Amino acid sequence: MIHLAPLFALNVDVGHHITRKLFGLTLNVDTIAASLVATAVVLGLGFALRAKATSGVPGKLQLVWEVIIEQVQEVVDSTIGPAGARVVPLAVALFVFILVANLVEVVPTGARQDLLPAPTSDVNLPYALALFVIILVHVASIRARGVRGYLRHYVQPFKPFLPINIIEEITKPVTLALRLFGNMFAGGLMVSLIALLPVFMVAPANPIWKLFDIFIAVIQAFIFALLTIIYFGMAMEVEH
Repeated sequence: MIHLAPLFALNVDVGHHITRKLFGLTLNVDTIAASLVATAVVLGLGFALRAKATSGVPGKLQLVWEVIIEQVQEVVDSTIGPAGARVVPLAVALFVFILVANLVEVVPTGARQDLLPAPTSDVNLPYALALFVIILVHVASIRARGVRGYLRHYVQPFKPFLPINIIEEITKPVTLALRLFGNMFAGGLMVSLIALLPVFMVAPANPIWKLFDIFIAVIQAFIFALLTIIYFGMAMEVEH
């Protein structure tokens, strides 16, 4: 008989961070470290591609980058059109960075498994990314429509829709951030729950969940980049 009572007597400490104080601010050191690792990986891949890029037969790294860029280019062309060419680098950068950030937690850190958590499981990073994207979206909207056209879209299709349109714009960064955070936070919660299982059950359950977690990491990075493209498409749409 398996006694599961001890499992429910334990506290699952999810959302805990290694913190330090700086000028009165509380910094999540583990999130910052994991974000820097993800940034270093992305920059390293970029510099490696630049060093090995060729117009001839591409290497494996260049081939991967070309596939990602081609897929993003197709989505941008179908969503925005030729005017969205400058959105492609942003969408590619977001996809690659978020994907790497989602997968940082698989880096072995010895006995301290909490040293490099997925920074996207800390709501601060998704909110920062979402705000960064939304600010650029509004800037693109003003450039495409002009100031009058930008302000006019808040009263479309009728003036009584003004509060609804304002609420919609406010909720865009919130939903964009929480969608990414919620899924990655749930992944950390599941890992903690698996750790509470009996030893003979952890061995088969952990690798299965890790594979599923990697799949979720790819999907969430893709969804964030896709929604970014869609928001740009909506913002740059000009009435004729």
